[in-house]
Amino acid sequence: MVRRKLLILIAAAGAAVLADGCRSRRPPVLRVAHIYEPLAGPVYAAGLRWLEGIAEQFRQNHPDFTVRFEQVQWNKIDSKSMTDFRAGVGHDVVMSSPQMMPQHFLTGDLLDLSPFLRHWPPGAVEDFAWSPSWRACTSGPVCLGIPTGVHARVVIYRRDYFQDAGLDPDRPPATLDALLEAAKKLTRDTNGDGKTDVWGLGLYMGPERATIELYFAPLLWHFGGDLWDPVTQQASFADAAGVRAAEWLRDCVHVHKVTPPTAMGGKYDGVFEAFMRGELAMAWGWGNYWNVELEAKGWTRGLHPAAPGGQAVKVGVMLTPTREGAQFSNCWTVSIHKLCPHPDKAFAFIETMLKPENLDHYADAGLPARRSMWERPQFDNDWYRTWRQAAERGRPMPPTPHFNHLADSVAVALQEIVLKQADPAQTLQRYQDEFNRRYAKP
Repeated sequence: MVRRKLLILIAAAGAAVLADGCRSRRPPVLRVAHIYEPLAGPVYAAGLRWLEGIAEQFRQNHPDFTVRFEQVQWNKIDSKSMTDFRAGVGHDVVMSSPQMMPQHFLTGDLLDLSPFLRHWPPGAVEDFAWSPSWRACTSGPVCLGIPTGVHARVVIYRRDYFQDAGLDPDRPPATLDALLEAAKKLTRDTNGDGKTDVWGLGLYMGPERATIELYFAPLLWHFGGDLWDPVTQQASFADAAGVRAAEWLRDCVHVHKVTPPTAMGGKYDGVFEAFMRGELAMAWGWGNYWNVELEAKGWTRGLHPAAPGGQAVKVGVMLTPTREGAQFSNCWTVSIHKLCPHPDKAFAFIETMLKPENLDHYADAGLPARRSMWERPQFDNDWYRTWRQAAERGRPMPPTPHFNHLADSVAVALQEIVLKQADPAQTLQRYQDEFNRRYAKP
């Protein structure tokens, strides 16, 4: 009996040694944290296919490494990077958000990329540095992220709906007042049942960050205000400009009745889905990451991927009719986690992502991250000229490390203003005061 137990122990020890030997021969792993859940929609599925192609290219050039994907919900990937850093849990390559960079700088969870960038050829940094997202990712000489594209937003519209309403699809509205007048004409009951089935203007005022980024902030900036004061480190969204912005959004639902009440709930992607179903004549906040679906549906030809001679068929795009510089622009940036054990390999993966021929096919890039790519013939048309103007006129979110809380404060205030018909000035002031009590520096 004793001999049998001894044999079992010897066998177990031998198996453990063998397993350790096998583990030691396994190639090291490069962990890539991304946001692409394929069941979340076509853009997410396309993003994952693209990332898989990048991983295959990386493996061909670095056969000593294997790549492991770590999928994270898009609006939690930054907070996960920071939380894992505090817990001592490492990643290698991570997707990141420019509007969250102040918090990343404060937390210290991302590696400074400037030592790698110093080895880039002349002009390579400048090729990316025109982007508002680049500016958001840098502080002095320190760079925490590199743009993989440019996300701009415009107002997209149905050309056929414009014609049906007696509007010229080649001369879209250029002011807020003209936009509202067009939206009234475009809001229709096409079934004759007394119910609106085509809404003139799609907006989003739900709980996601899109509310502050794409709707409230652009209107606030248009009316001359700002969300946050970098000198006092206090929120300032409840001033007269913020009140006008909230009233404008509220009135689209309750006064002008050009925006569906569903704008108050669900997800920002609901704007995309409603437009593609034909329920919206115009959609404010249309992101260029959705253009892949316009091409798939035949509403554009040769515009995604961009090709010479590309044209819009059933849709048109216009600059959001706010004043210049009153629009939000961002993108997904790519970073290296501070706890990455092999940063040289991680940066090699990033450089594979950023090759022009790879960015050409990155659906979620939206628009070219490299300025030099804009000079290609396929971008020389009215469609891309509009998008480029939107990108160049864009601005980032304010550099507060508490941006998520700022976004939540605005979203909840708007919920009360629109759903409960609460007084805009009092409601915004209450949430601004609450934010400043918690997060403003004394």
